[in-house]
Amino acid sequence: MLNVIHTFNGPDKDRILSEIRDGLQTVEDINGFKFASVSQQTNTDDLLVISKWEDSTAFQTWAQSIGENKAFKQATPQIFEVLEEKY
Repeated sequence: MLNVIHTFNGPDKDRILSEIRDGLQTVEDINGFKFASVSQQTNTDDLLVISKWEDSTAFQTWAQSIGENKAFKQATPQIFEVLEEKY
């Protein structure tokens, strides 16, 4: 299982948020997608997208499917292997 974190910032938050939403509309069609969350940091315009994937193949399949989505193409993802989770 993987957690993938993308961070976004820029002068046009509304455009970036629109591109994030467009990119995330496609995740439900990807086998191996588990969860996605979009958050805004308190007192800034920084945005954070955390997604969970079954494995790196599922994430790469999605990453290739979003085409030239500028927000996701400009944000370098941080990829973490899940060692333990509690709910």
